Amino acid sequence: MTDFSDKGLHALWHDSQPAFEPLALEEIKRQAGRFGDAIRRRNRREYAATALVIVVFALYAAIFSEPLIKIGSLLVIAGALVVAWQLARRTSRPDPDAEAQDISGYYRERLVREEHMLARVGRWYLAPFVPGLLVFMLGQAKASGMGDSLVFLFVVALQLLVFGGVWILNRRAAAILRERIARIDHTTIFDGDSR
Repeated sequence: MTDFSDKGLHALWHDSQPAFEPLALEEIKRQAGRFGDAIRRRNRREYAATALVIVVFALYAAIFSEPLIKIGSLLVIAGALVVAWQLARRTSRPDPDAEAQDISGYYRERLVREEHMLARVGRWYLAPFVPGLLVFMLGQAKASGMGDSLVFLFVVALQLLVFGGVWILNRRAAAILRERIARIDHTTIFDGDSR
């Protein structure tokens, strides 16, 4: 017979294995450092990609005579600038003062901020490109006369697959960050204040 008294429930809770092993303070410091490095590398790649998109689509706007291609190119450039601005606004930033005071709280705060950003990638990262790419592709279809061809449908489908892949990968990364946050929370509960 199962003992449902306070002592029995406490013993069951106490004897059960935690879902996560608590993290040692040194491990939290190491993970926080690696996470900060990864964020800096990612941001550099994104800013370099933004510069490349701006250069390529500025050339398209200058080279092609079709007005829809020009307008679409300018809209893509505007979308790239919006994405770069959003990345700068949304990304977590190092704060040496906060890090020195409470490394686990600091690391958790950065994880939460990045998780929120990645979970909403469709809104701030993908959506700004949609109008420009649609107008650009319509301009290409009009200029080439292939608007109703299978090639045009293939190009549109390829864009949708790329956007879907980016969305799925970022959602998966957000889920990984949620697991890290849960592990930090678990460590804080079991160890108290991890300074």
